[in-house]
Amino acid sequence: MTAAANILEAEERALEQTRADADRLNEELHHLELELTEAAGRRRALTERVEAEWHKPFDTLLAEAPQVEGEIETLRQEAEHLAHELEQMGPVNPLAVQEHAEEKERLDFLQGQREDVVAARTSLQQALREIDQTARDMFLETFTAVRENFRSVFTTLFEGGECDVRLADENTPLESDIVIQAAPRGKRIQRIHLLSSGERALVAISLLFSIYLTKPAPFCLLDEVDAPLDDANVMRFVRPVYGVTMQEPGVSTIVGVRLGRAAQTGT
Repeated sequence: MTAAANILEAEERALEQTRADADRLNEELHHLELELTEAAGRRRALTERVEAEWHKPFDTLLAEAPQVEGEIETLRQEAEHLAHELEQMGPVNPLAVQEHAEEKERLDFLQGQREDVVAARTSLQQALREIDQTARDMFLETFTAVRENFRSVFTTLFEGGECDVRLADENTPLESDIVIQAAPRGKRIQRIHLLSSGERALVAISLLFSIYLTKPAPFCLLDEVDAPLDDANVMRFVRPVYGVTMQEPGVSTIVGVRLGRAAQTGT
């Protein structure tokens, strides 16, 4: 259980970091989209102004600007004619084409940044889904094993009865509360806060042992865990606590430890 808990905790930390990165990228994406909208508006206004002054679509104006060839006098007369027409048309911004190119370059840059942010957000969302699914699968696998062990240990310690541990919301197992129900022999199943203190202690011991059965640990220290238990329940608790070792192949020996004597020897 300790190894699974460590893995689950690491996955949860990774999940939280991924969510924080996704939030940061969403905020950056929103900022870029605002800049993109502003740049597109400036480009549109500039194009409309040029088209209004020249009475032609902007792309057409660019396409209709060929290399000028011909006799000088003819070209001079044409230039004078064009100048007169321009004067009749009113003032024209000579930097409109350059400004349009600059705005278009800025727009293309912002669009590229937006595409990068969208791709990063999609990648993070996929990683988030994968982490969620991995953590969910690991938790449900461990939870199912603990649930089965809990039922077995409970009936052993209580010499019968019924119990269950379940998720309050099975649709969100990682965020759901865990409901523990128990019914010692001769009682109806109910939530553990309605049991006596001794019964609650024995239920907690049953759950603890079921966790250790799922993921065993080298040792476990229980401090005054038998304090709320009466004599009968103490005997039920003691039976599974005594261990068995095999110092010689094929020879089983009951483990007995006197902590007080061991402490005195150590000093």
